[in-house]
Amino acid sequence: MESGGGENTVSGRRLLGLKRRQYGLLAVLMAAVVALFLTSVISVAAHDDELQGLYSEEADGTAMTFVQRESFGLIIELDRWSRGDATARDVQIARALLGQRLQVRTASEVTTYELTDEPFRASLAAMDDLVRSLDDVPVEQRVDQRRAADDVVDAFEVRTRELSTVFQEITRARAAEAINRRAITEQTQALLAGIIILLGVGLAGWIASDIRSTYREATERLRVETARLDQARRRLELRQRLADLSGTWSQSVAAGVDTPSIMSTALADLAELAPGLTVRVVETPGAPARIERVAADSRSAPTGTSADGDAHVIEDEDALAAIDRVNEILHLVHVRDHQEQALDRARRFDPLTQLPNRQHLQPAVAAATDRVRRSRSPRVVTLALVDMNRFADFNLAYGAAEGDRLLVAVSRILVQHSRPGGEVLRLSADEFAVVGTHATTAAAERAVAALSAALTRTHEVVGEQVAVSATIGAVIDGAADQQPDALVQRAAAALAAAQATEPRPAVRYFIADRDAHLLDAMREESALRSALRSGEFVTHVQPIIDLESGAIAACEALVRWNRPGVGLVRPDEFLPAIARAGLTVELGWQIIDGTLTAWGTERAAAEGALDGLAVSINLDAAQLAVPTLSDYLVNAAERNGLPLTSLVVEVTEHALLVGEGALTQLEKLRARGVRVALDDFGTGYSSLAQANALPLDVLKLDRSFLPDPQLDAQQSAIIRDIVSIANTLGLAVTAEGIETEELAEQLRNLGVHYGQGWWAAKAMPIDELPTWAASRAAMLSGR
Repeated sequence: MESGGGENTVSGRRLLGLKRRQYGLLAVLMAAVVALFLTSVISVAAHDDELQGLYSEEADGTAMTFVQRESFGLIIELDRWSRGDATARDVQIARALLGQRLQVRTASEVTTYELTDEPFRASLAAMDDLVRSLDDVPVEQRVDQRRAADDVVDAFEVRTRELSTVFQEITRARAAEAINRRAITEQTQALLAGIIILLGVGLAGWIASDIRSTYREATERLRVETARLDQARRRLELRQRLADLSGTWSQSVAAGVDTPSIMSTALADLAELAPGLTVRVVETPGAPARIERVAADSRSAPTGTSADGDAHVIEDEDALAAIDRVNEILHLVHVRDHQEQALDRARRFDPLTQLPNRQHLQPAVAAATDRVRRSRSPRVVTLALVDMNRFADFNLAYGAAEGDRLLVAVSRILVQHSRPGGEVLRLSADEFAVVGTHATTAAAERAVAALSAALTRTHEVVGEQVAVSATIGAVIDGAADQQPDALVQRAAAALAAAQATEPRPAVRYFIADRDAHLLDAMREESALRSALRSGEFVTHVQPIIDLESGAIAACEALVRWNRPGVGLVRPDEFLPAIARAGLTVELGWQIIDGTLTAWGTERAAAEGALDGLAVSINLDAAQLAVPTLSDYLVNAAERNGLPLTSLVVEVTEHALLVGEGALTQLEKLRARGVRVALDDFGTGYSSLAQANALPLDVLKLDRSFLPDPQLDAQQSAIIRDIVSIANTLGLAVTAEGIETEELAEQLRNLGVHYGQGWWAAKAMPIDELPTWAASRAAMLSGR
């Protein structure tokens, strides 16, 4: 673009120079006219009028010559517009210049427009219509538009050329008229007129020649510029196709396509993009593959194919760009493969000890069982799970760095004692696994004992000798068809049993007859963990009845396990396993969230029918040990639009013994309006005197106080005394496990405030409570 602008500037200067010379010739012509005129005045004063007329005619001829030049200029600008070298604005400017020439008033006191004939004016009007239509023509349609207007332009060109003839006819007519008026004219005047005419014709011819020369130069420049634009277009198309191919290659890299396929595709695409470009692949170990350009024959140049199929020479810059882009893709592939290998190793190996991690456990055991199956002589598979004793205490005492040193030392000991043929893995922070095969069970036991002895040692920490040891759970099995996961479960069961034994044994082997129940417990715990993840625990509620009025006063949330294939499981059947698995707190969060969410939904849908009821939630000692329990419960209630005064938390005597933290949690809840009930009262060691010191609102009598079907005198007296003291302390009393109407009537007569049990209703899903409550209200109103 810069070079094109320079050429346009030079061309403009050249045109300007020609124009000045023409003005010089015109000046000479005018000087001759003046000289001849003065001579004619002096010599032939009588012929002054005729000479003035001749002067006027020549001036008119000059003006008409300029009209011709501007007309041809308009045609040239129109041609340049059709080729894309000029804009519609340039054509309109050329027309404006012609208009100025047509408005020039000549010496004959008429405008040049009035000197033209009617055919020229008609062709000029057609050209005006054409010029006005140029603004709306797209660039790609300019050539077609120009061709469509050939008749108009050709007619205008012909009429323009005929202007000279028209003017000459006018001149000859005037001369004839002058001759007729004056038969006798002086030879000098005729000669001067001839000279002036010859100079005018010469000037007009010069201008016409200049116009033709300028047209030829413009045509040649246009050809050169067109060739340059075509080459630039082809280069742009090649770069665009290269960018598209680069995007495809990058997508292949991101999609994980293997390196040979990406390289093959890239080379094939490059060969199609530039058939004449010859490259070779250079591969260096440890470095990304790359391609290099093979030196081309000096007699030929690399060619490429444009989008329209035309072959053309590829510039060196474009060839190098294509090669560089392919090399960038190959570098990306190399980086991707390297990172994937690093990530794969990080996933499969422990970064501290460089041992395989838990992902290798099942494959390692499977490989060992496969070796036993293929062995010609009997062999056994040995799996030992190693847990470093009190490793957490070691970390706390000496720091994580020393803990890491200890783990590295342990890994080296295990690797050393597992050879030959054994494999050592790090499963977790302080747990390792050793997998191997042995000729006999006795040999396997000796190997495990050697491991235990090697791990019972002292470890130096900053000059101090610290005793370390390990607990090993092992399984030895000679069955060729044994499943790897079964062996892992048995070793894990043996290790768990060893850790639960005091004092801990150094080694415990899994013995099927003795330890089968351990597998059942592990499966049960696994099922419970799965149930927590999949939402199998649901909340039911059991109504709590006001014994005086018989109306429902509250309800207690009771968890059920909706076990697939079994149905609803009561809490006393799975809560012990929940506690052993350490899942009490996690289940507690689910019960709180599920209960309050469902209660809030039903309470809103009941349109006030449940507003006066309270919902009671049981809290375990493990939950009370969590410092954020009270805040969590309050936030859950507020999130579901429940007033805190409608909540009751039930705790057991055991839960209150976990420490001051439990009491602090209950005091926070009571301060916010939540009521606290002491559940299973009478089964522990608490007395009513101790209850007075606790943050309580309700006493719930354990069902052991309520024999079936009726109370005897002693039991009635005990309950009457408990109720009396509770009333003094401001505590409400609720009896649990009421099975009959007769027993409920007895408790009401003894002053017990509330009761719950199958006599009133069994536990039910929360969404069934509104219907049940409406039915009971209808029954009470019908008494």
